[in-house]
Amino acid sequence: MSYGALAVQSRRRILDTLRAADGPTGVSELVTVTGLHANTVRFHLEVLVEAGFVSSGPGPRRGRGRPHTVYRSVTPPAPSTGYQFLSQVLAAQLDDRGAGELAEQAGRSWLRGDGRSAAPGADPVGVATARALALFTELGFEPERAADSATVQIDLHACPFLEVAQRHPDVVCAMHRGLLREVVEAAAPGLAAELIPFARPGVCVARLTPTEKGPVRS
Repeated sequence: MSYGALAVQSRRRILDTLRAADGPTGVSELVTVTGLHANTVRFHLEVLVEAGFVSSGPGPRRGRGRPHTVYRSVTPPAPSTGYQFLSQVLAAQLDDRGAGELAEQAGRSWLRGDGRSAAPGADPVGVATARALALFTELGFEPERAADSATVQIDLHACPFLEVAQRHPDVVCAMHRGLLREVVEAAAPGLAAELIPFARPGVCVARLTPTEKGPVRS
């Protein structure tokens, strides 16, 4: 497969159109969507077929004569980064195995190995809140403590793993829940931590709630 086939912007537009289509698509439909000349579309399709991105075959008959040729994409769009590709592959494998608990444990284990689950301070709830905010800030979530919440609530506005999390929430969100619980429980053992994925459009919510024997909220 030659990735040089995607060096032309109009050719990528044709491939994107085929990927978004409900089924095999003919030249005339591609002309309508892309605004390109039919000969240009045919030329780009030949390149994409030869490079392995697209397949061609006969379409349904339209009266007499030979059936017209239709095209379909045979490759998925590549993720924007190698890390995104890796996360999608691993999350899909874990998701197939129902490994939400394993993903949560992985988040906990990473924090323990990184030394971030340090001992409680003089103000356990305040320390737990500050450490949770620091952790999710570093991860790129743009966290913000909700001022009017009855418990400690942290709104997470910008999940950097949103695309993967939407596809595999049982894995990605479970890992983030493990991170949250590990950092909170290490600082304030009497504090229960919960992560609510997609609590509002574009926002996940972390809540820290004192248990019956837990500390008073700071």
